[in-house]
Formats: sequence, C-alpha cells, structure tokens
Amino acid sequence: MMHNPFSKSAPNIKRRKNPEGEYVYLSTEKLINEVRDNPHHPDVNRILDEILKRYDSHSQEIEDMNEHLETRIQDEVKLREANHKLYEQQAKMAAMGEMMDAVAHQWKQPLNALSLMSDMLQGDFTSGSVTQEYVDEFTTDTHQQIDHMVTTLNEFRTFFRPKDTEESFGIKRCIQSVLVLVNDEFMQKGITVNIKSEQEILIRGIENEFKHLVLNIINNAKDAFVEREIKERNIEISFYTDDTHINLEIEDNAGGIPESVIHTIFKPEVTTKEEGKGTGIGLYISMQIAQKLGGSLSVTNTEKGAQFLLEILINKGSF
Repeated sequence: MMHNPFSKSAPNIKRRKNPEGEYVYLSTEKLINEVRDNPHHPDVNRILDEILKRYDSHSQEIEDMNEHLETRIQDEVKLREANHKLYEQQAKMAAMGEMMDAVAHQWKQPLNALSLMSDMLQGDFTSGSVTQEYVDEFTTDTHQQIDHMVTTLNEFRTFFRPKDTEESFGIKRCIQSVLVLVNDEFMQKGITVNIKSEQEILIRGIENEFKHLVLNIINNAKDAFVEREIKERNIEISFYTDDTHINLEIEDNAGGIPESVIHTIFKPEVTTKEEGKGTGIGLYISMQIAQKLGGSLSVTNTEKGAQFLLEILINKGSF
C-alpha cells in the first residue's frame, strides 16, 4: 500500500512523568496492595515513601483539626458561661422586681394601719378618751406594725445578699422566710400556702439560692392562678427523706403546665406566659440551683395542677 504524503499521521506524544513519581496518582489502598502482592517490587522504597508522606500529611491535618476543635470547644464553653451569667443576672433582676412588689404589699397594710391609728389617736384625744391603758395599747400596736415592716425589709435584704459559701440550713425555716416576703400579696390574691411537713430537715448549700428556687416555683403558681382566674387557690409544700434522697414537693391546683412545653420547661427562655409577661429564665435558674445542691428538679401534671419535685442526694445535700 502506497503511503499518502498528504495524509496526517497521529503525532507521537511523549507523556511527561510526574516529578513526584508515577505512584502519586494511585490510591493508598492500591499502593499498599502493590507492596503486599509483591514484597520484592523494584519500586518498593518509592511506594513506601509515598505512603509515609501521605500518612504524615493526614496526621498533620488531624492535628490541625484537633487544635481547631479544641479552640472551638474553649470558645463554646466561654460563650455558655457568659450566657449562664447573663441568665443569672436576668433572673436576679426579675426576682428583685417581684420582691419589690412583695415588699410594697407587705408595707402597705402596716402603713395604712399606722395612718388609721394616728387619725384615731387625734379623735380620741379630742374626745378625752386617751388614758394610760390606751397609750400602752397604742404603743404595743405601733411596735407590732413597725416590727412587721422591719422583718420584711430584713428578709428582703438577706434574700439578695451575695453569698458563695455553703452552710447547713433548715428547709422549713427557709420556706417560712420566703413566705414572709410574699404573705400579704398572696393573701390579697386569695392564695393559701400550706406547709404539710412538721419535722425540720437540714440540707447543705447556699440558703439564698434555695430560697430563690422556692420563690420561683410559688410565684409561677401565683401567676397561673391569676391568668387562669382560678377561684380556689392552694399551694401545698411537703418535704421528707427516703433511703437515698431528701425530697421537696411543691404542688398547686392552677391547672398544670401545657403538654407542649412541659418537657422543655427548664430550658432557658421557655415560658407559658403571654409575650412580654415572662422571661422563661426562672425555672432554668432553679434547675441550676438544684444541680448545685447535688440533686435534680422535675415537674409533672396532676389532676388539678402541677407538682414540682426537688430531689437531693443525701450524701451531698444533707448535714
């Protein structure tokens, strides 16, 4: 066959070798198989060098990833700590606002009583009814009203006094101190609080934080009574011990917690209240306090309302 001088023949292209070696494009698995299948492979050293280079590269990538991950974890921990402090501050401010209202209610009655007694004294003096016995009785009544105001103020100051050291305190006495602050407001709103347990139980922790936990729960019940216009308003508190725990139960008849939020009620910014009327922080902080006491806080709905249960391990929370 004659050669056609006008036909174009395919060019002879020489493929350049990769300067890093011809094995650079093979997968690591194939490289390993090359050596495994032929231990006397003429390029065994080059193949092993490629495998080791890849191993070093991957090790460096993993080290860089771990360092980056550690930095991210540290940043996340700092962010969570900052958020927790913010929640604590918001909860404290919210509690302070409610306590200011409680103190106002507590002071309103004795101030009205003192004002009325003053008017009566003036009228009785004019009519000549003021005797030594009258003055003694007047003085006693005045001191009682003033003592009530001073007790309320002292409880308020103690409640917000910062304290970081743990100490032993009685559950019943602590609850009674909280009730001193809210007594008049709860009476005005027709709320009865009944402490069912008689025997005192000592626990160890920061007393003001425990008061905060109790206050958060009973104030939530108070708000539920008012919002739902419950007529008969009762809160029952009991505390007892079993083989492993000290237990505190706070139960109300305010209708319970909606099923849509009851499983997330202890998370921050979860609230059952109308928009603008609740921060959703109080129960979150209460759970943090329960954990600091060495226990846990849970809630279940009953036939009439909600029951909160604080469980504290005896070897941690007892005296």
